[in-house]
Amino acid sequence: MLPKTICLFNHKGGVSKTTTAFNLGWSLANLDKKVLLVDLDSQCNLTGLVLGFNAIDDDNMASFYNNKNNLTMQDIVNVIINGAQSPDSFVDGATGKLLQTKHPNLFLLPGHLDVSDLDAQINVAMKVATGLPAMKNIPGSLPSILQKIAMKNNFDYVIYDLSPNVGGLNEVILMSSNYFIVPASPDYFCLQAIGSLEKNIVKWHREISRFKADNDFNNPSYPIRNEPKFIGAIQQRYRPRNEQPGKSFQKWIDSIRNEVNTNLVPTLEKLNCVISKEQISSVLEGSGLCPYDLVYISDFNSLIAISQQLSKPIFELTDEEIANIGKVFAAAKTTMCLSRDNFSKVFAELADRVIKLTE
Repeated sequence: MLPKTICLFNHKGGVSKTTTAFNLGWSLANLDKKVLLVDLDSQCNLTGLVLGFNAIDDDNMASFYNNKNNLTMQDIVNVIINGAQSPDSFVDGATGKLLQTKHPNLFLLPGHLDVSDLDAQINVAMKVATGLPAMKNIPGSLPSILQKIAMKNNFDYVIYDLSPNVGGLNEVILMSSNYFIVPASPDYFCLQAIGSLEKNIVKWHREISRFKADNDFNNPSYPIRNEPKFIGAIQQRYRPRNEQPGKSFQKWIDSIRNEVNTNLVPTLEKLNCVISKEQISSVLEGSGLCPYDLVYISDFNSLIAISQQLSKPIFELTDEEIANIGKVFAAAKTTMCLSRDNFSKVFAELADRVIKLTE
């Protein structure tokens, strides 16, 4: 079975996209899925989250990237831009290995600042490849390499953590993926971002179609398939009251859902880039959620600091870790442990829905 690729994308920053990618990947791994996380944000937040406090130390990071046993985005970018070696060297393991996280089923392809250089190259290639044939292979190179790595290592899922922008790299990765999820925070700017996302996907779909036609890439094996399926939004980063979003947050959650259903989904339907309402309604039955909301995730509060320090999801923290690292006792510890248990249920449900929607 071919690996299923999922983008987590919202070009508005600050929506907990990276944390969600890590937690979702771990939750899928808990369900016996082999998962690869790919850090395609030049800020490398996902890489820092997985490496933990080692990522803060410059000497540790330099040693990590200079170690040829580690495969990183720096190596892949170098090959695509400079042709330093055959892309197949990444597939056969000759250029280094993927980083295993603290979960045996979860791996990371670490990011690198050089990803921004590739983004610029893809932007140029999309515009001038017809006149400069030497550049026509650049847009499809990264999706092709990542897909081959995933197939060679028998991954069930590949989760792409994208940067919050609308550059060329995000365009080719999202439009080459099987599915995409939009993390959302309950505020005005995220509502505006949903409308902007609709316009950009239409633009990207048109550009990719033209690029493929102009360069004779209209064949089933071309890695940028141009039909990613939207499977839903994740409503998160709200403060709860009685286990539900507070009224001020619910207002924005409802507005974002309405924008998704009224404008984004109908547009995506015309492009064949969304799962059907019947399909998601069936998966959400009995959950109290409405299409296209995949899950509600409240603010992590102080648990996030402990999670980041230990490089493990909030729902995997032990009682002892919460007490000792969080320096809390008695009622405060009990409250945090209950919150941890709730996040465990929430992310398990999210992973189960993702599997059902991508079968």
